[in-house]
Amino acid sequence: MPYSYEKRWAGLGALCLAMSIITLDNTVLDVALPSISNDLSASMSELQWIVDIYILFFASILITIGALGDQFGRKRFLKIGIVLFSLASLGAGLSTSTAELILFRSLSGFGAAFIMPSTLSIITHMFTDSDERMKAIGLWSMIFGLSQGFGPLIGGFIIEYTSWHWVFFINLPIGLIAFVYASWVLPESHNKNAKADLVGMLLCVIFLFALTYGIIEAGVKSLSDATVQISLIIGLTVCALFIFWERRCSHAMIPFELFKKRTFTIPSFAIALIVFGMVGSMFFFSQLFQTVQGYSALQAGLLLMPMTLGVAIGSKISPNALKAYGMPLSIGGGIIISALGMVLFVFTITIHMPLWAILVGFLIQGFGMGLSMPPSTHSIMSSIPKEKAGVGSALNDTTIELSAAMSIAILGSYVNHIYLLHVKEIEAEPSLLKALQNSIQSAHQAIASLPNVAAHDHLLTLVNQAFIDGMYHTMIVGCLLSILSGSLAIWLLPNNAQEPKQ
Repeated sequence: MPYSYEKRWAGLGALCLAMSIITLDNTVLDVALPSISNDLSASMSELQWIVDIYILFFASILITIGALGDQFGRKRFLKIGIVLFSLASLGAGLSTSTAELILFRSLSGFGAAFIMPSTLSIITHMFTDSDERMKAIGLWSMIFGLSQGFGPLIGGFIIEYTSWHWVFFINLPIGLIAFVYASWVLPESHNKNAKADLVGMLLCVIFLFALTYGIIEAGVKSLSDATVQISLIIGLTVCALFIFWERRCSHAMIPFELFKKRTFTIPSFAIALIVFGMVGSMFFFSQLFQTVQGYSALQAGLLLMPMTLGVAIGSKISPNALKAYGMPLSIGGGIIISALGMVLFVFTITIHMPLWAILVGFLIQGFGMGLSMPPSTHSIMSSIPKEKAGVGSALNDTTIELSAAMSIAILGSYVNHIYLLHVKEIEAEPSLLKALQNSIQSAHQAIASLPNVAAHDHLLTLVNQAFIDGMYHTMIVGCLLSILSGSLAIWLLPNNAQEPKQ
């Protein structure tokens, strides 16, 4: 029996640990954003960039790194990624300005691009039995969701007892353990027949970088901005050239026939939507809890924990649900259930939002995510030829990261737009008004310095309500989109995913 098969479950543990560094990092950061804003005087757009620059670099090179990993060794690329990510985390933790932090966050995204596609592609090679693979992917998905959910709690502990710098330093011991563990237990795998598609790789990096940058800037600015338009035009043009080249290249790195399979495209869209909702929720609710409602960072992390519990429960029962109800209901139903959590938020969100609504809403949202993510991931990976596992995994990961980027950029700009519409109606001195418009954290700091207590309370109510109104309208859009997408998944998906080609 080959080495990779004997230690496949231990190997899964190493892959989940390596993957958790990436997912934990972003959600730990969410709780730290108010502290970073206060310490570094970061505006709302700078907070978006601290999150999104990571995604920009991550998403733009994922497919290329996935293809190179298929050729030169997936385990090798995983270990390179762990080292790069850990060093970048060290730099981020030592940052003393938003510019430095944004720089090291971009380098973290570069390292993460080596890690993420390697995890699923190695799982596909280690687990040859379909039922075992489904269980392995279910565990991978559960760890993905749990690390996302535990991030705010860990971040809350860190902010409560140390400083925001330690949300990055925590990656160093985890990275060291993951590197040693992966070196010991994981087998190396690669496609010996792979050839480097250098032209395709270059075009892929350019068009993904340009499109991702355009999406993010459109959220910060608008679609009418010249920079945004130029970036999107370049991205779409190079994307067309990329497709033209790949369809004619004898050793193309992307199997375009995958996009003809409903078992690949629809679950990819489903996962993107799940991530869209999760990332957006954590980004805004962490600020709502700490800045508007006055909870500590630790308390904010605890309030987000029901999402983690929901993900764990949903992921646990997901394999049985898939067998009992089929793929369409498992994926589409999970998305709709997740949307019901947001529906509860729509009807209950206020400055003094009831605790029961927060806990129940996140529990329902997490349960839907946990229910739909494992069958979605299994369907995607089962649609991919094994020799293209790295590229296929990277395509899936790219969809996830672009969705996260759009969540922060689009939802962030929408909330900020509504917030600014309300704030601009406030009668105040120009210097105070500028501080109110900068961010909700900046507004609270400026108001706290006012000598007039009566004006203090009145202004706090106005800016808090402006922020909540932005979240309210954003969640309505998210609910409608999720319910529609879940319904389409139920309608369009075949009942069973096909097995991967050998």
